[in-house]
Amino acid sequence: GEAIKMPSYNFSPIGSSLYVQDVSDTAAGIGAANIPDGARYAEGHVRLASLSETREGTTPTATKGTEWDVEDMIILRSRDEITKFQAVEKTSTNSSIDWTFYNRAPN
Repeated sequence: GEAIKMPSYNFSPIGSSLYVQDVSDTAAGIGAANIPDGARYAEGHVRLASLSETREGTTPTATKGTEWDVEDMIILRSRDEITKFQAVEKTSTNSSIDWTFYNRAPN
């Protein structure tokens, strides 16, 4: 039979890096103090309500940006995306994102 190809390195979260980003009607990023030094990849689970986000430097609004709903997972694939990421609530209800950071992306 065919061998199962396993990752050739340890892909696990950066220790103690879980950060909950509160998302309100004012667009905001994750914040440099909350991003671990080695973070190159992040997974965020959307909680509470829908949101809009951007990751290239534009400020998102309720009608501009990529929309995510509760239980969706947002993937940030580089340090550049992590540091430029901004989110804003989509409705008049605050949202939040539970971020987990990794030192590299899975291949």
